[in-house]
Amino acid sequence: MKRRFILGGGPLYDGRTFYANGAVLVDDGAIAAVGSSCPIRAHHKASFIDVKGRLILPGLLDAHTHLYSALAPGLRPVGPTSTFPEILENLWWQLDAAHDEESIYYSALVGIMDHLRSGVTTIFDHHASMDCVCGSLELIAKAVGETGIRASLCFEASERTGRRAVADHIEENIEFYEAHREDPFVDGAMGLHANLTLGDESLSEISASRPKDMPIHVHVGEAPEDLARCAREGFAGPVDRLNEHGLVDEHALLVHAIHLSGRDVALLREIDPVIVLAPQSNANNGVGHADPASVRGFVLGTDGVSADMVETLRSQYLLHQSLHAPLDGLADTLFGRAAKVRSYHFPQTGDLAVGSRADIAVLDYVPVTPLDDRSLLGHLVFGARRAVAWMTVVDGRVVYENGSFTLVDEERIRSHAKRVASRLHARFYG
Repeated sequence: MKRRFILGGGPLYDGRTFYANGAVLVDDGAIAAVGSSCPIRAHHKASFIDVKGRLILPGLLDAHTHLYSALAPGLRPVGPTSTFPEILENLWWQLDAAHDEESIYYSALVGIMDHLRSGVTTIFDHHASMDCVCGSLELIAKAVGETGIRASLCFEASERTGRRAVADHIEENIEFYEAHREDPFVDGAMGLHANLTLGDESLSEISASRPKDMPIHVHVGEAPEDLARCAREGFAGPVDRLNEHGLVDEHALLVHAIHLSGRDVALLREIDPVIVLAPQSNANNGVGHADPASVRGFVLGTDGVSADMVETLRSQYLLHQSLHAPLDGLADTLFGRAAKVRSYHFPQTGDLAVGSRADIAVLDYVPVTPLDDRSLLGHLVFGARRAVAWMTVVDGRVVYENGSFTLVDEERIRSHAKRVASRLHARFYG
């Protein structure tokens, strides 16, 4: 596999640097030079991969997904879904209870391949398999290593199977986190389901057990019931409750942030944690949408609905922001803030600067109208519309190219995953 090559011949942008006909020199996993294609090719001896006018971007980030849902399409809820708790109880909790070691692994493989096909090079996964806790994160890490993506993994602590189970969830998170502290491709976080399913005793236990440099990854204010539980227990809201337990800092991933109190909003602006919005999931569940004006900035996640971050960006703009903010205001969401979040977990990733690790997405989109750094967001939302990758590069390795994976056998994986999914669906209804 090539370790030194030039990738160029198309518009290049990473939120700061723009070249109408750009190129990057990749050498031993890092970006060794960036600039216009002709000078890069003239001054550096390396094989040249011509993208033929396609967009060259930093690898995309999915800041909140559920790989365990990759084998879920076609499942029907086993009961009513008129409220958010019913959606959880009759679909998602039924699914995570049906997972075994084989289905966790193959669901991760299928989900990761879908992400790589969409130009995503880094994912933050929030896992649940309540009857298969111990070692579940290492199963996902195995799939991560085989496919070549980067991933931050956690297990969602929850009392939905009983208060005693939380200790096992905490242990799974911490053991995985400590085992991967120096891993450039995989790290861990402390996963929490939500205030909705965690009592104060569990939150205190999580706070006391968690290494202080270990960030949390939690659903916050996704539905009215989350806010209501916090109010019943004497807190101003879900952010306030987590903060009172010492769990919110600038690296905490707080997902959804829809149903919040005024105190919650003030805390978000003061602490500036990582806010992850999931517009498609919110629309699917009918829970409302976050007010972007209530936070200092945010990144985007799919929440397991898809693996397509351009489509997610398009949804965020069309559903929630088109009447309130200019399109170029989302540049920080896709590039600046996303790069900051990634670099904390995986240093020197998230941009196309010299010295950064070479995580690159080449979208299969060739603009025919004028494009510059001010119009690129418009091209993504109204031109590309979806993140269909022509090439995905992680740490200087081409892991996906023109419809094919280079590290894994897609046909074999999908053939076996089909049989695994059939057994998973049978357990779901059984």
